[in-house]
Amino acid sequence: MGTIVGYILIAAGIADFGLSYLDINLTSFLPPEISKFTPLVLGGLGALILNGQSPQENDDPALDRFKDKDKSNKE
Repeated sequence: MGTIVGYILIAAGIADFGLSYLDINLTSFLPPEISKFTPLVLGGLGALILNGQSPQENDDPALDRFKDKDKSNKE
């Protein structure tokens, strides 16, 4: 669920930035001083949410050599 929210926030930040060149302000309800920074804030929050997710278990056999094995075999 958090992954979806993160991607939505990043997309909203990109849309807000891109539409500002067409003189369309998605955050017109905010004061102009704050509205300038909303693409950064939205994208940053989305990135924080995505980075804060716990890593999912990856059962890829090609990555087995990077998993922690019994350390006694490395003597």
